[in-house]
Amino acid sequence: MVEALPTIQTHHISEYWLEGLHGPMRYWHSEPRHGIPVILIHGYGGMIEHWRAVMRMIAKEHTIIAPDLYFFGQSTIPHVKPSRELWPDQIAELIAETAHGPAILVGHSLGGMIAAQTAHDYPQLVRGLVLVNSIGLNVPKLIPLPDMDHIFRNVMQSPGVGELFANLFGNIVGAKQGLFSTYHRKERITPELIDQFSAPLRRKGGREAYLAVSRTFHELNITFEKNKVNVPSLLIWGERDASVPVRMAHAFKKHLLPHAEVALIPESGHCPFDETPQEFCDILLPWLARQSLSQKEA
Repeated sequence: MVEALPTIQTHHISEYWLEGLHGPMRYWHSEPRHGIPVILIHGYGGMIEHWRAVMRMIAKEHTIIAPDLYFFGQSTIPHVKPSRELWPDQIAELIAETAHGPAILVGHSLGGMIAAQTAHDYPQLVRGLVLVNSIGLNVPKLIPLPDMDHIFRNVMQSPGVGELFANLFGNIVGAKQGLFSTYHRKERITPELIDQFSAPLRRKGGREAYLAVSRTFHELNITFEKNKVNVPSLLIWGERDASVPVRMAHAFKKHLLPHAEVALIPESGHCPFDETPQEFCDILLPWLARQSLSQKEA
């Protein structure tokens, strides 16, 4: 059930709440409705606000809808285990309630996995797919995790030790360190961005929520096989991503989405929509325009 009145309004982008299957979810919606409905899905530890740098540019041409995923931002921390089914169900419910037709999903990192799985599980709701420095492709022999990632995941899995690390890093210092490890353009890491990422950790149950997701990362892989999702697809990657390297983009194309277009952004890291927003939109908007044109011609 959608609340009738927005609680925040920034130009033509307003905030709403939707009472979902697993509790309230926060989302932003642009007005007026025009172009294609575009769902912006943030990554691990993220929130709606992480898309701010590109929202207005996209909203000039298309309707944007951006949720806080369950466990993150201000959306509820549900009493269920994080899973590859939970978030696609959330996105499908959001599309059905707000988009009034199939949408294009733009997913970053963990959000990319969620977008791809949603396209597979709910094909009637998805008409295009954009993966941005995405995770979720299970090809460990081709793309082994860096040693530090292995160590971190093992630590977070350990009872007691994981809780200790969650308490140590679940603050402004931890948020700052996480951002510095993923951003190539360090000048984009502002005090406002750091506060934005640390705020959800300070809410009741926030650190435990992030830890719960961290402990299920080994299960958060895309389950479908090559050619099972055939909607128009675009892979946008920051070339200087140290955590999800650019070879992952080529692996997605080879092993999962052979029809996908690949676009690389030089001198950009794991979050190109925030590190290099103009370059990101210079790739995304013409692609969206082509999808809109093909829709009109169909």
